[in-house]
Formats: sequence, C-alpha cells, structure tokens
Amino acid sequence: MSLHVSRWAVALAIPMLSIACSPALNWRKASLEGLEVLLPCKPDRAERKVQLGALNAVLRMSGCEASGALYAISHVRVEDPTLREASKTAWRQATLAAMQVTAGTTAPPEADRPQAKTERNPEQIEGKRPDGSGVQAQFVWLNKGPDIYQVAVYASKLDKEKTELLFSELRLQ
Repeated sequence: MSLHVSRWAVALAIPMLSIACSPALNWRKASLEGLEVLLPCKPDRAERKVQLGALNAVLRMSGCEASGALYAISHVRVEDPTLREASKTAWRQATLAAMQVTAGTTAPPEADRPQAKTERNPEQIEGKRPDGSGVQAQFVWLNKGPDIYQVAVYASKLDKEKTELLFSELRLQ
C-alpha cells in the first residue's frame, strides 16, 4: 500500500515542481518591420503619429511586460536620408524627456567608455516614471536604410536575466 501512495505522491509532485521551476521569463521570437528579437512575453502592437524634429512619422511599437520589466521594440521609417540622424536624435531626446532624465543619469558617451556601445552593450539610463518613482532603462538604436529601431527595457532594477537575451539576439532581416 505504501508503494502505491508513494507513486501517487510522485505523480502529483512532478507537475507541481515543474510549475515551481518555470522561469519567470518565457523568451520567444518577435519581429517588427524587419527586426527580429527575443521577448520574454507575448507582445502587443500599437502605432501612433509622432513628430521627430522636422519629421512627421508613424511610430510602430511592439512590447510586453514580464517579471516587473517593460520590453519594447519600436520602428520609424525615415525616407529622406537628410532627416535620419536628426530624427533619431529627436527620438532619443523625447525618450530621455519622458523618463525625466537629468544630467549625470545617463551612461557616459561612447568615447569615455572602455568599450563602445553595441547591440550587446546598450546605453544605460536612470530616470523617473510619471508617478515619480525610479526607473532604469537600457536602449539600443539600430539603423538599416530608411529604418530606425529602438530596442528598450525598463524596470525598477535591471539585471542580466532581464536584459541579456533581449540585446544579444537582435537580428535585422
């Protein structure tokens, strides 16, 4: 009889253990306008019209929330090559303003760092949410022809578990 109870207990325990050991982040492929990334949750999509310097553009976004972090990939197409850099700069400034970033809360410029910023070494920023609470963010900006992308993650506290796969698996198609 005790052997039967033990098998029954093991049969019930295995599914419960697998639930308890499931990772908080369930990474999966997602794409947006030619950029493929890994996101830890099923993304929602949205788009809106934005003003980026002299450019009126459609900003397309895909993102989700998991384990206390917001993951977002965004895209703008800038057909006029003379507006691309200024549009990207305006987008970055708008991002920093939305986070209420003050001097000294962004990572040092590339020239001041031992390693230049790349897809695997994103810009790191500390700012504030609209409610005034602190937020950390990491960003990468990518360009391919007329397409500009921003890949970002926001959380109260960022760590490798929340960021490493996002930035190491970026693929432009």
